[in-house]
Amino acid sequence: MEGVILFADNNVFTANSFENKLFTKLSQEQTLTVLPICTLPDLEATIKTASTYKALVLDWNFNNSVHENDDDFEDLDLVGNTPENILDSLDIYSLIYVYSQNQIPQEIQDKYSQRFPNKIQFNVKNAANIDQECARIQHDIQLFCTTYPHMEIPYLWSQSINSSVQKIFNELESANSFWIKEIRDTAIADGGDATSEIIDMFNNLLNEDLIQNNKLREILDNFNYNEDDTNEEKTARLYQRIYYSKLNENAPIMTGDIFKFSEEEFGILITPECELADKLKERARTFYDFLVINKTSSANYQKTKQTSFNKNPNSAKEIFNNGVVSRHVLISFPFADNVYNQIALIEFNTDFRTMPKIDSSNHHILECRTNYKLNAPYIHQLRQRFVSYFGKYGVPAIPNSLREYNLKQQE
Repeated sequence: MEGVILFADNNVFTANSFENKLFTKLSQEQTLTVLPICTLPDLEATIKTASTYKALVLDWNFNNSVHENDDDFEDLDLVGNTPENILDSLDIYSLIYVYSQNQIPQEIQDKYSQRFPNKIQFNVKNAANIDQECARIQHDIQLFCTTYPHMEIPYLWSQSINSSVQKIFNELESANSFWIKEIRDTAIADGGDATSEIIDMFNNLLNEDLIQNNKLREILDNFNYNEDDTNEEKTARLYQRIYYSKLNENAPIMTGDIFKFSEEEFGILITPECELADKLKERARTFYDFLVINKTSSANYQKTKQTSFNKNPNSAKEIFNNGVVSRHVLISFPFADNVYNQIALIEFNTDFRTMPKIDSSNHHILECRTNYKLNAPYIHQLRQRFVSYFGKYGVPAIPNSLREYNLKQQE
């Protein structure tokens, strides 16, 4: 077993303590890199920056009082001073191996088993036998890796991202130490959202570098996971996550944001992001463009297609390939949280609407925004199809005899 383990315990450096001896024993395993962490601020910082560790061995009885009044930590935005605060506040992909002096209450175990399904274990320390405890931790981590082999790819993928990020930052720095300022000033002068443009630029460079990463490509090409999971709701949840993102609090307004104007009407913002920014007040948009989704019309359309599907299962592909030029269908639309099987219908000839940024009652349009946005490339596809529909141009018809002549096999 190879990989990095975070060993978080306030006694890890206390000489002759059980935790110190256990850490030393684990560190002797040549294929493992065990990083000792003795404060919760250090643990928080490590979790946020180290994305490829195999497991977090976390002392549930962590005593963090040593640094509570330490001036070195007064400017840090700490998530809290208990392991519970860490687990409540941070998203962790790796195995969480909770290690406690006493049995942890079942309600606590249930809470975190739901938050980190299949990725958290609770164990009571046995200080009487260091060798046995070390072997148990190694066995449990190895069993986790064997049980969930598909998680190995994200670990290696994350390493590829880390490597690419360092490479790109070095290249940008070598080209111009003030590259952020250069891009920012150019975007502002053009009236755009400079922050979004800088992030998009870097993400594009990262994407290009990862696509050319032979090691990552080889891992993905050779991926073969034999377990057959045909749960349809899980598939729907997966693709809803791919199609739509949940917005963070105070997220800027963006192309693709989903709005709820009433229980019946939803809208997708299609105004280009370069026109959404109000860095230059004289260019700021006072009206936004939406494609509106009527919930009842969408439900009726879905019922009609369900009837067609029951008669001909092959019709499902046709529906979601958006073959009708005047219509766009979105799958698993988030009309509400935890709903994955509702279709959204957009009719281009009737569903375009322009709405004021601030209405007559002084309500800002952001008050109607939901927690979701339509991701790229799907928002780009939607906008392109909408523009193409209204940009269509008719040409004179040709006679059927000419069509048939061109289709006949020549003698």
